[in-house]
Amino acid sequence: MNFNVRTRSRVLAGGLGVLLLLTDAAMGEDAKPAEPKPSAPNPWAVNCSSGSTGTDLQCQVSQNLTEAKTGQRVLTVTVRHQQNPAGFAMLLALPHGLFLPSGASYQIDGGKKANVAIQTSDQNGAYAAVPLSAELVKAMRSGTTLNIGMESVTRKPVTIPVSLKGFGAAIDKLEATK
Repeated sequence: MNFNVRTRSRVLAGGLGVLLLLTDAAMGEDAKPAEPKPSAPNPWAVNCSSGSTGTDLQCQVSQNLTEAKTGQRVLTVTVRHQQNPAGFAMLLALPHGLFLPSGASYQIDGGKKANVAIQTSDQNGAYAAVPLSAELVKAMRSGTTLNIGMESVTRKPVTIPVSLKGFGAAIDKLEATK
């Protein structure tokens, strides 16, 4: 998946505050999840824009989680079409302050945890991408929570719960844009 810096900059608002928030959250109990809040009552948004050629409409489904007190972005989960193989891919835009060699993980409700390598980072955070199988999309449609796991630079596990409420309807809209 290719994401240019301009697109990331529009979608993501990161910074030093996120590093401090993640470090503070990581100092608590290991199993205690972080407490970001979705930015909207229906947290999954479908956004479309014209491609670089101006002809094709490129759409994606995303949820941006922010820290409740400051409004700083903690995590953005984006699902978009991918071409090879055909289907969907999920991009995780993670905060600063992570132990990068540990990568990230995702888990739907109490299901199997899958690990994902962190592929790149920039001034807005770190990024991991994973193709979504039809089975995984189906599980996300019927699930309630997508748990995103990572380790802080102090090697403390951090889990951020992402609501799957409204995900099915958002994916239906995304599929209709093919």
